[in-house]
This record gives sequence, structure tokens and C-alpha cells, in this order.
Amino acid sequence: MLWDSSDRFHKAVLNCPLPTVAAVNGPALAGGFDLAVMCDIRVAAEEAFFAHPEITFGDIVYSPLHDLVGGAVARELALTGRRVDADEAHRLHLVTSVHPRAQVLEAAMSVARDIARPPRPLLVRTKAKALRRAGIEVGRTLDL
Repeated sequence: MLWDSSDRFHKAVLNCPLPTVAAVNGPALAGGFDLAVMCDIRVAAEEAFFAHPEITFGDIVYSPLHDLVGGAVARELALTGRRVDADEAHRLHLVTSVHPRAQVLEAAMSVARDIARPPRPLLVRTKAKALRRAGIEVGRTLDL
């Protein structure tokens, strides 16, 4: 049941026809890390960190992480569960920017406002192109 529930959630995020922006203001662990990497753009608070501790007991959503940071880094993070702080996440291109905690939501909203400027049909087509290019044709998302 948990697999099916996770699958529905992941499909909803991955198949969102408009761009998604994550504001990460604390720990992004396991499914929280998955959610962040499934979003199109991520901004983080200085206190944010990312890890996949569930490697000891469950699956992760690997492909979007691989697309963000490359195969070598994605494998290392996925296979070890190593914790990455916000500054390293920025260096790895896991997040686009790092902000003081009090400013992270406004930073994410600023990105969202920039995204919202083009006409909606253009955003939808561009998002669809990005998903096609990533090869994400969602079947069972925990198999990604």
C-alpha cells in the first residue's frame, strides 16, 4: 500500500504540467529529498540538508537525482545515504541558491514569479520538453 501511495504522489509531482519550485528550509530526508529532486527548481535555507537514509530499508527515486547531479554523485548519495548540507548541495547543483532561513520562501516565490511571466501554454510545452528530454515516462516511480 505504501508503494502505491508513494507512486501516486510521485506521479502527481513529476507529471505536473507547470514548473514546480521547492523551498527547502530544513532537513530533506528520504521522501523529502525525493520531493525536492522531483521539483524543477530548488532553493534552500542555510540550515537545509539532504540525505537518503532509507537506503538501509527502502527504495529511492533515483533518476531525477541523477539528472541533477550526474551519475557518479547520484550513485554515491543514493548508495551511502550521506548527508549533504546546503552549501555542498549548491556546489553539486542540487539547489540553485542558498538563503538565510527567513528569506528562503521569498526567494522561492521570486523564482516562481519569474517562471510565471511567460504565457502558460509556453510553460506547459517547455515543461513537457524537459520531461521528455529527461526520459521520465512515469510507470512505477520507485523504479526510476
